[in-house]
Amino acid sequence: MKLSRKKSLIKTRKTAVTPKKQFDLNEFRRSFESLDSENYGSWPLSVKITVIGLIIVFIAALAWALPISSKIDEISAAESQQQTLLESYREKESRARHLKAYQAQVIQMETEFNTLLDQLPKDTRVSELVEGINMTGVGSNIRFQDISVEPEIENEFFIEQPIRIAALGEYHQFGSFISGLAALPRIITMHDFEVSNPQPTLDVLPELNLVLQTKTYRSKEAAPEDETGAATDNAGGN
Repeated sequence: MKLSRKKSLIKTRKTAVTPKKQFDLNEFRRSFESLDSENYGSWPLSVKITVIGLIIVFIAALAWALPISSKIDEISAAESQQQTLLESYREKESRARHLKAYQAQVIQMETEFNTLLDQLPKDTRVSELVEGINMTGVGSNIRFQDISVEPEIENEFFIEQPIRIAALGEYHQFGSFISGLAALPRIITMHDFEVSNPQPTLDVLPELNLVLQTKTYRSKEAAPEDETGAATDNAGGN
């Protein structure tokens, strides 16, 4: 009898256990509508957990938006500056490693430049140069309109002497004339030039106008023979 009663009691207990209630979204939403704002303790557990979770998320978002995001920007700026400084260090370190080679190159360039300066004449000798230009033009069969010697231009290491040339001739004659100027013993550079046809015609080859700007150079140092010659002239005049 006792065993049968125990079994009956166990059966009744098993039948008294209610099944687990499933989560209902609508009921959970309605629980927010019926909340008592003056009695927080009466809120359902699920609502309390949700509200606490939202508060934690809000606090984390504020912590990210205010101090953490600014720190991230500072870290990004510091990393960018670090990269710039690292590249600058590598460049300076490379210069330091090749400093002796650079100094040797500078010395060599200065030596070559001084050698070129020493090769410049001490006197322009414009009359001789104009005579050479004239003879070259005659040999090229061009007709000069003007050969004007313009004022000198003083640079840091040398003096330029511009010479403007205006002539008449044909294309091939101008080419021969330019080649002849390049073959003169004096250093002559050719710069701005203009070739125009004043009377275009199809019957005969046109005679063209050439306007050429050339420059020759001399050293800034006064020539000793010029000073001696000037002194001799003064003595003879006296």
